[in-house]
Amino acid sequence: MTVAEWPLVGGVYDDVGRATRALKEHLKRLGVDVGAIRRALIAAYEAEANVVIHARRGTMRCYFGPGQLDVEVEDEGPGIPDIDLALREGFSTAPLAARELGFGAGMGLPSIRRNSDRFSLQSTVGRGTRVAFSVRYRPQEGGVVVGHSVAVEAARCQRCRRCVRACPVQAVRLRDSGPSILEHLCIDCAACLAVCPTGALGLRGRSDAPAVDGGTLVVPDALLVQFGAAVRPADALAALERLGHRDVRTLEPWERGLRAAAAERARANSGPRPVIAPFCPAVLNLVASRFPGLLAQVAPFLTPLEAARRALQTRPAAFVTLCPAQRSSLTSTTGPGAAELVAPTSLLREMLGVLVGRPRPTVDEAASPVAAPTTAPAVLVATGLRHVLRVLDEAENGALGDVLLLELWACDGGCFGSPLLREDPAIAGHRARTWSVGDGPVAPAEPLAVERQVRRGVRLDPDLSRAVQLLGEIDRLARALPGRDCADCGAPTCQALAEDVVLGRAMLAACPHRPVEEELR
Repeated sequence: MTVAEWPLVGGVYDDVGRATRALKEHLKRLGVDVGAIRRALIAAYEAEANVVIHARRGTMRCYFGPGQLDVEVEDEGPGIPDIDLALREGFSTAPLAARELGFGAGMGLPSIRRNSDRFSLQSTVGRGTRVAFSVRYRPQEGGVVVGHSVAVEAARCQRCRRCVRACPVQAVRLRDSGPSILEHLCIDCAACLAVCPTGALGLRGRSDAPAVDGGTLVVPDALLVQFGAAVRPADALAALERLGHRDVRTLEPWERGLRAAAAERARANSGPRPVIAPFCPAVLNLVASRFPGLLAQVAPFLTPLEAARRALQTRPAAFVTLCPAQRSSLTSTTGPGAAELVAPTSLLREMLGVLVGRPRPTVDEAASPVAAPTTAPAVLVATGLRHVLRVLDEAENGALGDVLLLELWACDGGCFGSPLLREDPAIAGHRARTWSVGDGPVAPAEPLAVERQVRRGVRLDPDLSRAVQLLGEIDRLARALPGRDCADCGAPTCQALAEDVVLGRAMLAACPHRPVEEELR
């Protein structure tokens, strides 16, 4: 059994949920089924909130066993004079300050009892209250490990550790041999590519321009707005034609088709909200690894890039991919027909060579929009993983019931923010909307043929008993480390180094700031 403990401070309403979030991370690392996690978090949050609302201070203590979570929450406070009355739904003694912030609806203790398999409540007036509850759990089904498409050129690495700090899922390590990526954590999001100053991290596969062989060239809309205000998307398409690409398609028809299908599904949805539109493959990887309970809320359609691949599977085609996740999504879905995957770098250079010296349009021609931007109602759009992680966390907690549909993108500004492109994403996105890139028929959304699988993610071990043991060892070692989270050891945090050491991926001596006496233990 492993024990974790978090202090609680009365009256600090901004702190409500801090201990519960830490508990959630522990349960995810154990690989507990999502239903049990949801029940445990509801009960823990209510118990934590009660301490903050009513008591001076308290403690949440959690005991993790191979099949059950036991939680004890003790506080120093006024106590409960009538326990039977306190257990009635709607009864509350919360102060006005708590009620004004949305707390104290009188559902806390009943909710704890309803979401637990065992519940007890003891209280002494003038001394405090002890709430104890248990939630039984089982291992989460699934847990595949999928390869990534980040290329590493160790010889270029200058050991700046920017990639280690930038990775939003802590998948990057810096070893003696150079950057190393943990496949079970990586979501192919390109955050490490964006901060690498030397090109040590890049996109796997070809970076030269696609061959001119009479096949179809599929380009992202963002590619067409990389050349300044004087070059319209139509000019960029003409440049591609001059380079020999006679059949060029943008992804816009498939994006519009998916947007319409996802909106229709969201309107007809009678299950948990919100529906998640599958636009960005990196976000889908994130959901599958860190938020598996939300997989059922992802609309069952292919991403626009995958849909284009399926639609063009009977003819030779080349696809320009803007991130590792896009490349991985195509290499993991095979089909008939030749498919060529290339990064945009060389193609951008060739297009620029064609566009240099061309007659420039007048200011009025360059600035006049052909269509006004449109927005769909009731769609929450978030870009950038910092925001996406928050949105998914809120969705997982059931706090987005007022949102019908989510459209999430890993890069800031969506694909316009790819680190493989040159223009600022805000500027490029504005130009794309202004010039209405990709006018034409809407391509139908392609239904998903195979269910999306839960990824291993942060799970320590498929065996719950073993995972509980590992979690205890990791927490004990993490407490012995300095807590600087400086990345000097090559891991992003002291907690990550502790996990690496316990799982045999690193040595404790990698920490240059560890107290000398620790070496004797």
